[in-house]
Amino acid sequence: MNPDLILRESHEKLQLSSESLLSTLWQRFNTEFPTAEDCLDELCKRASDDGILKCRHCGSAEFSKGSGCRLIICRDCRKPTWLTAGTFFHHVRLPRAWLGAIWLMERGASISACRFHKLAGIAYSTAWSIFHKLSTVIKDAMGVSAKEVPSSLFGSLVCRRSRETPARAHPLAEQDEIESSNRNPGGRGLCSGVELHTWTQTASVDVGLQPAFAIDPQVDSAGMRAAGLPPSQPPDCPDLSPQEKKIYELMAAQELHFDVLCAGTGLPAGELSSLLIIMELGGLIRRRAGDRYVRSVDDCTTQHRRIGAQLDAGRDAIPPEAKALVERIINFVRGHYQAISRKYLQNYLAAYWCHADRRRWCPGALLKACFRFGPVRSCDIGRYVSPLLVKIAP
Repeated sequence: MNPDLILRESHEKLQLSSESLLSTLWQRFNTEFPTAEDCLDELCKRASDDGILKCRHCGSAEFSKGSGCRLIICRDCRKPTWLTAGTFFHHVRLPRAWLGAIWLMERGASISACRFHKLAGIAYSTAWSIFHKLSTVIKDAMGVSAKEVPSSLFGSLVCRRSRETPARAHPLAEQDEIESSNRNPGGRGLCSGVELHTWTQTASVDVGLQPAFAIDPQVDSAGMRAAGLPPSQPPDCPDLSPQEKKIYELMAAQELHFDVLCAGTGLPAGELSSLLIIMELGGLIRRRAGDRYVRSVDDCTTQHRRIGAQLDAGRDAIPPEAKALVERIINFVRGHYQAISRKYLQNYLAAYWCHADRRRWCPGALLKACFRFGPVRSCDIGRYVSPLLVKIAP
């Protein structure tokens, strides 16, 4: 049976099981916390139990609070303090949505902005902000147990553009831009203020990686063969479905318009469009301007060839246990979030850790971490860029 078909079916089953778990847990959350006032009372109780809630004027932990109210009154100095002021929940207008997302993630459910905004009945932008701010808290908790690997290993997941993506370029071109900025003499680039050689030394110690890949920008066919990317074979997908194989062979060494592919393959436009999207996500083909398509191995764009060669070289450079973890993370992200941008890759890797490590992120752990983390500004999320070496944890 076609491996790609098996992989797609497993992703569909994963999505269905995730949707079912999410729906069941959300019903339980609604039963336990039916109103926003109930959520504020829970936040107050948990903050008090963890010793986080104190008077900002005298430091007393003794206070009084009305039901469903954000304002607390110190019993010693009698001065008021806002419950969420200066905390992770600073300026939060929908406490129920935020507590709901935390409650779900603490119980192993994975939430995407697309699914959660429909589930909670909130704006997509709010759901997006909730996910990335919670991921910021989680990734900050990654300690010495986390391993650092090249972000290029997750290139197959990068199918969405971001602010960092060069104009009129594939989302993967962002990886090349960041690497180029770090190769500049004296430049720190976008790796969170850490020089590239420091990252490579750390990765070499932690997971046995080689220093940054030195691949000539002018990668030719021979260079791609040496990197494990034969120019005449589909990368990572030796067995295609008959329809995909027909499309792939028709595009050999030429760039074709969608209408030409439709006429050449004899497939209905809807079916052809779906197959092209699947092949593009798998890295087999690339879409050009004007609804034209070209095989990735035939793409003469230097940056695409170089990134593809580095991706294969990077997979061979890590030990088997790290490689297996990378594959699990890729399957998880692809099954729950589909297409992501390279800019926020680290956030999705943190979300996997929260989903997989049930001992570390047991019920109550994420909310406690949020209270101790402090406020996260939207501008900080907008400026963040995943480093060249990202952290992963089992």
